[in-house]
Amino acid sequence: MGVDGTWHLTLDSAMGKQEFDFDIKADDDGLTGTGSAEGREVVPEIIGGTLDGDTASWKLKVRKPMRITLTFTVQVAGDEMTGKTKAGIFGSFPVTGRRT
Repeated sequence: MGVDGTWHLTLDSAMGKQEFDFDIKADDDGLTGTGSAEGREVVPEIIGGTLDGDTASWKLKVRKPMRITLTFTVQVAGDEMTGKTKAGIFGSFPVTGRRT
């Protein structure tokens, strides 16, 4: 089934649960797509998307409430994702997701 599709991810951060939605598509150059987060201003295009087997990685720039680049690295298994999100100087946090 791969990584293509619409995904809802939950980041379990020090500030509580953060919700994100992504539309992701794999192609010959890696991953492309867009992301959004309720209550936050983000640059919608994902950056530097890669796919290596069942491991997907990409970045999303958050503009508000603070400027930060989040780096997602997840394992894809069917309709689920699990992994970590690096949040700059704030460290890494677990992330889980489901295809919607």
